[in-house]
Amino acid sequence: MQNQESSIVFDRERASSYDKRFAKLAPMRDALHLLIRLVLSELPTDARILCVGAGTGLELIYLAQAFPQWQFTAVEPAAPMLDICRQRAEECGIASRCTFHEGYLDSLPASHSFDAATCLLVSHFFMQQDERRNFFSQIASRLCPNGYLVIPIYYEVALNIASRI
Repeated sequence: MQNQESSIVFDRERASSYDKRFAKLAPMRDALHLLIRLVLSELPTDARILCVGAGTGLELIYLAQAFPQWQFTAVEPAAPMLDICRQRAEECGIASRCTFHEGYLDSLPASHSFDAATCLLVSHFFMQQDERRNFFSQIASRLCPNGYLVIPIYYEVALNIASRI
């Protein structure tokens, strides 16, 4: 993930209004979070979760509250979005279980493999097939064998439609 332009899209003003702009999709987001929780519920109690394009941290916080021993790594290239994610994690008392990485996957230091990765509202930024393939390969290389990758395609399609309304 080396598209340095995406961090410009989410300046402080856009980052602070991001969740409000997409509030109309809250029922779908809540259903998605529930599905993710169900799919990942059989992971170990000390699971390590990679949140790629963590944004303002909504799914990270939801999962952290549902699974109180999981550890999270939030990867986000837009500093204003990551600042909101970090602030929310602190307010919810989960920041000690989180690592916050401002940047892309290729700049994330090597670490233990992850039991799962979430990638919500990210892949639509990659228009070229080779960029998209490389992006998903980078995620896959960081997952444990049989690790989960959660990427809801329909949600990204709905987001693109809703942003035009």
